[in-house]
Amino acid sequence: ELTVTSAAGSTTGNTKITVTPAKSSGNSYKYKTAASVTLPEYDVVCSTGYTDWDGTADITATTGQKILIVEVDGANKAKKAGIATVTSKA
Repeated sequence: ELTVTSAAGSTTGNTKITVTPAKSSGNSYKYKTAASVTLPEYDVVCSTGYTDWDGTADITATTGQKILIVEVDGANKAKKAGIATVTSKA
């Protein structure tokens, strides 16, 4: 499981996401935002409906919505995931 936190980003409408622990070597992050999101099961392919994320850039999201961060391996299979409530810069 990932611990995901959301804070106001650097520009209006953006959020700064922090994820712990750091992703494993060779893995990457994907995300999605919505009023409600669900954690994927382990090893489920997470490609459709997800957006790639570099782990540092602010994400455009609406305050109060949920954001799901998924750590995936090279085959886009879920390894870890976490959900936070979005806080965006007003």
